Amino acid sequence: MTISEKIKNHYGSKRGLLRYVRFEFMRMLGAYRALKKIDFTKVTRLVFVCHGNICRSPLAEAVARKHNLPSISFGLDTRGNDPADPRAVAWASAHGYELTQHKTMRVDQYQPQAGDLLIGMEPKHIWALEHRFAQAPVQITLAGLWLPLPMAYLHDPYNANEQYFDRCERLVTMAVLQLNERLKD
Repeated sequence: MTISEKIKNHYGSKRGLLRYVRFEFMRMLGAYRALKKIDFTKVTRLVFVCHGNICRSPLAEAVARKHNLPSISFGLDTRGNDPADPRAVAWASAHGYELTQHKTMRVDQYQPQAGDLLIGMEPKHIWALEHRFAQAPVQITLAGLWLPLPMAYLHDPYNANEQYFDRCERLVTMAVLQLNERLKD
């Protein structure tokens, strides 16, 4: 296996690797420390956010719902009312989650509620959420920060190969399960 193939399998692309390194360096310097300071006693709904609302955030929503957690998802740059990516639907089905009925939701369709925990997949999602919802009664975090081995950046698997798609969806699932454990505590 070539180095290029290994990069694509583990990070999605060369750009994914570069972003991962950049954001991991920032995480290690403490740039995202505040995003871990969540008051889980105030969380009443999980709101998963990604770019298109077709791969990462709909799966996160489906995982949360399967564990009886109130949840929704939306995309920061989506038309709205589109189905989940076919690979995401197939992956979800193979792992016991339901995505066949998912329809994308645009950010402007989201109505913040007190108790919402907005969960982005990448630091750029956090910047957009903090700007747009600065006055809303919500908390904001990154999904990858809750993994057993925390990471700040979960590269969008949309254009990635099957190996990375699987890896990304597994990481998203694991992050939701870890959040579920924190909510139980």
